[in-house]
Amino acid sequence: MIQLFNVIEISPLKYSKEEYGLPEVSDLPNPEEWYKQWIKAVSTIDLDFHTIDGESYFVDIETIDDRNLKIILEVDLQGIDLDDFKDQIMPFDGGIVLKENDKILIKPTCCGDIGNIKEWQRILENESKEWSDLWIGHPFVFYKKDNGKIQFSDYSDLNLNEFLDIKPIFEIDESNLRIEFEKVKQQQIKFKIKISEILKKMKIDDSERISELMTGVK
Repeated sequence: MIQLFNVIEISPLKYSKEEYGLPEVSDLPNPEEWYKQWIKAVSTIDLDFHTIDGESYFVDIETIDDRNLKIILEVDLQGIDLDDFKDQIMPFDGGIVLKENDKILIKPTCCGDIGNIKEWQRILENESKEWSDLWIGHPFVFYKKDNGKIQFSDYSDLNLNEFLDIKPIFEIDESNLRIEFEKVKQQQIKFKIKISEILKKMKIDDSERISELMTGVK
């Protein structure tokens, strides 16, 4: 059975109040060792959640409680002019993860953010039977509808018009994707409301608009 869920990228170095060196993922050939070091770094800032795998900083937004989210918001809003914030606040890095059983099939890539939920909605609205691109950051993927199924390609840095022969590597039922998308949309709305409520407790004006900008949903 497939599952969609929202993730944001949490780098412990960004939120740590101490000097702490954490190697890049690519620097450690053993993902388990990197993950242990990530947990150690996170513990220095009192964050108590886990990444979705041992190869990224992605954290399921459903696992982030109010205390942890307040820590994140305090850091993210540092240095921002809250009287003129519209061009300074961007959606959290991250996006939607597609998982089947225990295997992650698609996850956000570089420059993806949780505002990309609109890209997943476009899959369900798209009536074309041809290959289309799904922006999740770069590299991205392509998808195609075929008799109630949605086929997905591997990750690619090539544009759609540069591909001569796109090969699907897996497919899912469109009906299942539609059900999961409604769930993930509600998760993101709930996350936006949670952020707004925390900002109000922090005595920050325009909390609702700021929460919309940070989550990419209204």
